[in-house]
Amino acid sequence: MECSMILSEMQVPAEAEGVRAESLYEALKRVKDKRSRRGKRYPAAVVLTLLVLAKLAGQVSLKGIAEWVGWQAEMVAERLPLYRGQVPCANTYRYISDHIDVAEMNQVLGEYFATLPQKPASAEMDTAPAERSAVMRAAQPTHLALDGKSMRGTHRSGEAPKAAVYMVGLYNVTASFMWQQQAVEGKGQERKAAMQLIEPLDFTGSVVSADALHTQPKWAQAVLDRGGDYLLMAKGNQSELCEAIALLFSQPLRPRLFPEGEAHTVDKAHGRLEIRHLRVSSELGEYLAPRWPQVAQVFQIERTITRHGKTTHEVVYGLTSLTAQAVSPQHLLALVRHHWHIENRSHWRRDVTLGEDACRVTVGQVPQVLAALNNCVLAIVDFLQQPNLAAATRFFCVRPQKAFHLLLLPLSAFDSTLFV
Repeated sequence: MECSMILSEMQVPAEAEGVRAESLYEALKRVKDKRSRRGKRYPAAVVLTLLVLAKLAGQVSLKGIAEWVGWQAEMVAERLPLYRGQVPCANTYRYISDHIDVAEMNQVLGEYFATLPQKPASAEMDTAPAERSAVMRAAQPTHLALDGKSMRGTHRSGEAPKAAVYMVGLYNVTASFMWQQQAVEGKGQERKAAMQLIEPLDFTGSVVSADALHTQPKWAQAVLDRGGDYLLMAKGNQSELCEAIALLFSQPLRPRLFPEGEAHTVDKAHGRLEIRHLRVSSELGEYLAPRWPQVAQVFQIERTITRHGKTTHEVVYGLTSLTAQAVSPQHLLALVRHHWHIENRSHWRRDVTLGEDACRVTVGQVPQVLAALNNCVLAIVDFLQQPNLAAATRFFCVRPQKAFHLLLLPLSAFDSTLFV
């Protein structure tokens, strides 16, 4: 079915007809197919598009994907080139997923979502209203968060043990999509894989946050060399740094050559009260400079959490190359909090709602491909500003034609009215 026919059968926002961006299906045609030409029945882009379609409808296993697509065979045949009008079987999805360039696919998907127009953050974001409005008013750099993730379903024990596939990813917190991702040879190699991941990247206009595992001078310099700023946490693996920051903030408040900034947030929801207090200073810049490149500020965050009558207290420390002129204390506190969107908005939803941990596929690079397509599903739903991923998958399961529209037409043509 031609795109013009698809447009005629659906309600598209008025401005959509003027959109010149490409569709996700067209973008996936750029992914290198490593199969030989002989015997090739299905283009890789067709198979990848069908995988995304089924995942939008909540399918997890390759068998479930093949069955669900089979139920939509007539609709699929009208829209995509199929071999003799037949939809692929589970083995075809597995074989083609194992014979594409997965690194190139991650790059294509990252570039595709990076070119979409950014929309205002939805109220569902994990940010207090006052803080959210203050942060959004500020001129912000793009926030990128780095973290690793284990795919537990790929672990095998017994006579033929196999370690779980481990991935490291760079999540665009500002626009809510996984920008880059690659496999790691075991969690102990996450630092090395992270350096390989960012090697070709340009961080101009971005701040890159990472947990304490990556709090290394080499990592900080690598981010700076690519035009970005770093935001890192200081823990026991950098004991001297941690002790220096702790000592600074243990001193009584007094007039200083370098004034100290503060920020507070209070969140209360679901029987949980969380109070955060940030103190930030540029006083240690000269002291830390010989080891930590272009360090501009250090900070301390005290968290007090009360839940079910039990109160816990935690103090964490960190450092950043962002200057006091570039980032306010309120914005800095928000950046630290929003680093964990890679866990809450990506990893957790992939495992719990999209069933990534439940998927037992272990063949070759297939787990990596399915993980990348899970990222794709999250990016689509977040772009549409649908806060409930489970509700979105249920919607697409019974309205697959609307899911198809998202894949065969420019995604920028759509918004949350699709779900009406």
